[in-house]
Amino acid sequence: MLRKDLNSKEVRTILQEVALLLELKGENPFKVRAYSNAARSVETLEKDLETIVREEQLKKIKGIGDTIAQQITELVNTGRLRLHEELKASIPSGHLEMLKIPGLGPRKIKTLYDTLGVKTVGELEYSCIENRLVELQGFGQKTQGRILQGIQQIKKYQGHYLYGEAVGTAEQILGKVLSHPKVIRASLAGSLRRKMEVVRNINLILSTHQPKEVLTFFSKPRR
Repeated sequence: MLRKDLNSKEVRTILQEVALLLELKGENPFKVRAYSNAARSVETLEKDLETIVREEQLKKIKGIGDTIAQQITELVNTGRLRLHEELKASIPSGHLEMLKIPGLGPRKIKTLYDTLGVKTVGELEYSCIENRLVELQGFGQKTQGRILQGIQQIKKYQGHYLYGEAVGTAEQILGKVLSHPKVIRASLAGSLRRKMEVVRNINLILSTHQPKEVLTFFSKPRR
């Protein structure tokens, strides 16, 4: 069965991402800092987060106010946060990918978007090749060179993912496989099962008396 509740590490990660997304949108720095502080508070909890939520003790924690307490409760109980999803939908997906480039933070990415309309890593690479970043405030020739070098590194290791980045998606897929009535058992396999630091594929093994039916179900397109 697919797990809905999230642990403190997962909640912290989502709160940190909310802070990043807000900064990418140019939101009030105090609002951005509030989510960053809340993420740190969750990280340092000594008591189980689920218990704190159940006992309605979140607002007693330093750095967590009414609004963020409600959002953490939503995350723990449902496994998702509407604000997080809305922010991700409102920002070009390539901007999150750009955060992996050394020397590029949320403010610089917003500047690139506002001035050059850059939405993807590919568009950013083209802008660097065309020497368009040199005259932008806060950039210059050296910064442009570092960004271009960072893009080349990302392209070199494309398709490689840290274990922590891949395991959440893998567990969601595993949950869907296990929910199929004809699947007897299923588990993660390969590098994910061995908890390797870097993984390239999500591998599963399962047992069923109806392999053709199960394979057809999971291979056909979803609307």
